[in-house]
Amino acid sequence: MDAAQTTPGPIVPAPHTTVDRPARAAPPGSPVLPVLPVSPVDPGELARLALVFQRRLDRLPDDIDDGWAALNALRPALDQMPDGPSRRRLMLTLYRRWCGPLPDPRLLATPGGRLALHGRLGLLSRLCAVALAGRPGVLRCCVEIRARRALEGALGPAMAALRESARQGAVVPAQVAAWSPIQWACVGYADLALAGAWPHRGLRRLVRLALPARWPVHDGRHQVPVRHACALEGLARLDALFAKEPT
Repeated sequence: MDAAQTTPGPIVPAPHTTVDRPARAAPPGSPVLPVLPVSPVDPGELARLALVFQRRLDRLPDDIDDGWAALNALRPALDQMPDGPSRRRLMLTLYRRWCGPLPDPRLLATPGGRLALHGRLGLLSRLCAVALAGRPGVLRCCVEIRARRALEGALGPAMAALRESARQGAVVPAQVAAWSPIQWACVGYADLALAGAWPHRGLRRLVRLALPARWPVHDGRHQVPVRHACALEGLARLDALFAKEPT
């Protein structure tokens, strides 16, 4: 058999998806999410992003939260599987099963697409930053030492910039100010998903799998504070808050 047929090439996103098709009408009463425009991108940059996406899929199990039962059932077998064509084919199969179809390459160049390319830790830090950028009062009210240190560890150098903009933020309850970074990352994901940062289901699910399967943000008196800035504005700030691009 021809080697070209048995050895898979790079996992490059499919060039044609519903991004170019008119959206279907939503049922009455359904929330309508905005669809972000896809701007022309330099072919060289698209090729680079496609390779980053391929590496993201190659390490797919490493970037999924341990709370997902489907991954836990497979992890012993995956740990025994060496790198190579067979493992790459399996990663692509798992992506399609857990996330959906491959995205249009141009979507990788959008702010949401670039965010999805980060590994789990970098992704969680940035989602946390998006949530806090829209709620500057949280850092102003975060006086509990454990919570503050946890945020400092998650946000790194972005903490100082976010704290600088928190001086005029609205007060939040002490219970909310003490939330953990993973809780704020979940809030950031919800903010961006509602804002339409990931119109492609595959990218949206890829990000969701980095978060706990069981949602750690409670209802009732611990409700999420109102966002005072658009989540997409927080997304646009990430390049300034975190210098490193995914590789």
